[in-house]
Amino acid sequence: MKRVIKSIAIIVSFGGFIYQPLNAQVCGFQTTCVPPSDWARGSWQMFYGSQNHTGRQQMKGNFTSGRYIKWAFATGGYVFTSPAIGDINNDGFMEIIVGSNDYNIYALQGSDGTLLWSYSTGFWVHSSPAIGDINNDTQVEVVVGSDDGKVYALRGTDGSLIWSFTTGNWVVSSPVIGDINNDGQREVVVGSYDGKVYTLRGTNGSMLWGYTTGDSVVSSPAIGDINNDGQIEVVVGSKDGYIYALRGTNGSVLWSYNTGNPVKSSPAIEDINNDGQIEIVVGSSNGYIYALRGTNGAILWSYNTGNAVASSPAVGDINSDGQIEVVVGKWSGVLYVLRGTDGSVVWSYNLGSEYQWPEDIVLADIDTSPGLEIITHGLHTPTYVLSSYGTLLWQENPVTGQRSLSVGNVDCDNCVEIVAVGKGTPMIAVIDAASNEGRCGILSYANENNTLNPDKYVKVYSLDGKVIFEGRFRDFKATYKGVYFVKIKNEVKKIIKR
Repeated sequence: MKRVIKSIAIIVSFGGFIYQPLNAQVCGFQTTCVPPSDWARGSWQMFYGSQNHTGRQQMKGNFTSGRYIKWAFATGGYVFTSPAIGDINNDGFMEIIVGSNDYNIYALQGSDGTLLWSYSTGFWVHSSPAIGDINNDTQVEVVVGSDDGKVYALRGTDGSLIWSFTTGNWVVSSPVIGDINNDGQREVVVGSYDGKVYTLRGTNGSMLWGYTTGDSVVSSPAIGDINNDGQIEVVVGSKDGYIYALRGTNGSVLWSYNTGNPVKSSPAIEDINNDGQIEIVVGSSNGYIYALRGTNGAILWSYNTGNAVASSPAVGDINSDGQIEVVVGKWSGVLYVLRGTDGSVVWSYNLGSEYQWPEDIVLADIDTSPGLEIITHGLHTPTYVLSSYGTLLWQENPVTGQRSLSVGNVDCDNCVEIVAVGKGTPMIAVIDAASNEGRCGILSYANENNTLNPDKYVKVYSLDGKVIFEGRFRDFKATYKGVYFVKIKNEVKKIIKR
């Protein structure tokens, strides 16, 4: 039986660590029953990795010495969805979950691509899967939409159906999982081509509330407390041109902002200017990327790319300057890095190909160059890895007609790999490092304080939640280079690196 730590959770913000006591559990290797709110941490449990859709992976990789295609799996149809990565069957190993236009949802073993199970829906699958414990049974479930108009909840162990919910049209929006009304239960939030945003109870798929926009919803909702009221809000775009902030309790409108053109981009939630307040970053087909204040939807700044912005932004401190940057692509294939403070351009890079929804942007430290690398692709282009300063580090073409990618620790070596999927070639491929030293661990920061009173009595946990030491801190000897949870009484005090 896997050990469960109920009082430890770590949220990373602004390049530092904030300790927050959530009712989080460790369910298998690097997969939490409650999906992460901000950074992914080895797993990649939903579209853009976390509830806030920041597109950031906290676990590091090491591709400096080269890379190779670890394995590839062919489906019977085009693949548009971003893969989810996590241990969905509590076997201690990672799985990759992805949908295909052959109507199927596939769960593949991360180590070698062996098929664990598949589930057939009634039509194409363009929605990206989300994984988490939606019914408090300590097991991980898979939730995904289909163009047959349904949302499916499947058991992670065998892919059997728990429940399905029928909307009025295609579901290409990707679901997010979280307790959005503070009732201790988890809900599923997703949009539909019928113009509605649905919040479904994780236990049985019944509707908690729905909100009707003026047009189709292809944007994937992000959730978080955007106005510091202690409640969770849902933020989503619609093809009616509006960005909506809805109260998680009942779906009423907190605020809305009209861009004047369809919003296909999925929003990111983050404090991008270090003012202690949350902002919403999202693109519009009018060519603008918007940064809106979470409290009331007022503009902090906007930037005109000159072409439609359908891709979803990623946000993070990519160049280790203590400031947040926004990374987004426009339709003509140009990638922009913008300052979170004012939206001014840090640098841009031309991919030379169309940059359509839902092409992904992921931020992760996978190279020895300074800062976070930007991992992305355009339409029918290779996977590109750019340095934090805008130089091309390398590119790889594991599948033709590439459409989406995710980054996570698929083979349990404590280093992340890149999972790419293709449209032209209906295939899922894993890019791994050629010479992976392992134990890449979690990102560290210059402002971490690794000192602790040596006479304090502590419990030390490894990254997968096992107690590895109990006693005075002076007697603790690190057995590997990486991350440890150090707990004093009921409070997590430090993250220690050796």
